[in-house]
Amino acid sequence: MLFETSDNVKINYELTGKGKTIVLVNGFGAYQEIWSAQVPFLNNLGYQVLTYDHRNMGKSQRTERGHNIACLTQDLEELISFLKIKQAIFMGHSMGASIIFCLIKRWPIVVKRALVVDQSPKMLNDKNWKYGFMDYTSENYHKKCQERPHVHETFAGLDDGVYAKLMKAKEENPFNRKDNVDLLENHMSLDWRKVIENATIPITFLLLRRVRIIVKDMKSCLKEKMIK
Repeated sequence: MLFETSDNVKINYELTGKGKTIVLVNGFGAYQEIWSAQVPFLNNLGYQVLTYDHRNMGKSQRTERGHNIACLTQDLEELISFLKIKQAIFMGHSMGASIIFCLIKRWPIVVKRALVVDQSPKMLNDKNWKYGFMDYTSENYHKKCQERPHVHETFAGLDDGVYAKLMKAKEENPFNRKDNVDLLENHMSLDWRKVIENATIPITFLLLRRVRIIVKDMKSCLKEKMIK
C-alpha cells in the first residue's frame, strides 16, 4: 500500500492483523521484509502490525529531499495519523530507534512504550561517553560514514524464509548507500540522552549478547546525568 507525505513522497507500508498496534521501524538501508518473521508472530498474539519503508529505501519513492531523522520522523507521524493510530508500541532497529527517540520528543502521547534494538542514544564517542558506534567520534565520523563498516547486523543470522524475502526486495529495489550518506551523517550526529532521561514511558533496550556487559555502566552513566 502507498501513502503520500505532505511533501509528495510515496511511502510503501503494510498494515496487518487486528488489535493494539505495534509499529516496526527499519534501520539505515533496511527493508520492511526484515520483519517478515515477527509480523505473523505478533499478529497471532493479537496485535495489529505496521511496517513501512523509509523514503529513498525499499519500495518507497526515491527522492533527494528529506535525508534527515527529523524528516523521516515526520513521515512516520503523517503515516500513523493517516491510519488513525492514536497510540502504539514502537520497536526500532538501529537508526529506526533514533526515529523513535525523535518521535518521543516531538509527539510523546502517541508512544505507549518503545523497544530499542542495537542502538546507542549517542552514536559518537567522547571522553565522557564510550558507548557509541565502534570508534566513531565527532572528529572522524564524516570520513567514516563514507565507508561501509564491517559489522554483522544480526547476531545469529537470518531465517531462510526471511533471507529469501529480503534478497528479493534488495534485488527489486536496490539501496544506494552513497545517495543516503547525508542521512547517515545526520543520524550519527544526534544525541538522544536528554530525551531518554525526560521520557515518561517505558523504553527497553535490546542489545547483542556481546555488549550486554556495558548496559549496567551505560545505565549508570545516564542516571548520573539525570541527577545532575
